[in-house]
Amino acid sequence: MLKKSKAAVMIAVAAALLIISLIAPSECLIAQCDGRLLFAWRIRPGESFEITFTHSLNLSPITDVIEWTGEELMVRKSVFKAFGAGVPVPSDGIGTELIHREDGYYELTGIDKPMDSITILTQEAPNHRVTFNGNEVFLLELTGSGKQVEIKTEYVTFFSRLILLEGRHAG
Repeated sequence: MLKKSKAAVMIAVAAALLIISLIAPSECLIAQCDGRLLFAWRIRPGESFEITFTHSLNLSPITDVIEWTGEELMVRKSVFKAFGAGVPVPSDGIGTELIHREDGYYELTGIDKPMDSITILTQEAPNHRVTFNGNEVFLLELTGSGKQVEIKTEYVTFFSRLILLEGRHAG
């Protein structure tokens, strides 16, 4: 009889932990468009994600690296292949160091620009994509052209992520 009650307690504890993990909110990196959740990935302070896009004039890739500090999104660096209109350099007062890497790309570090959220207008060029922990999402494919996407952090339950995203892009 004692073994049955121990087993029942263990099952009850396991069920409670499962329920809590489904309904307890966790900090997530999310993207929304027209009130619709596009992705929700669990993020912890110190973790970074990338936004990559094609420069509209010189048609070369640019990748911005953004860190979640636990309080705000912080643009840390920008990696690009060619200079052009709107590409920042330290002489513009943006960043502290510009290096030319062996792979031919330039890396501007020390940007350290805080942001509460990032708004992106989807278009064929620049065709923004967001990469985090092995997940990559092309925003244009999810929204179509001419839509505003807001990227930010928010507390979201795992259950909500599954329901709202129908299992897609819910990490």
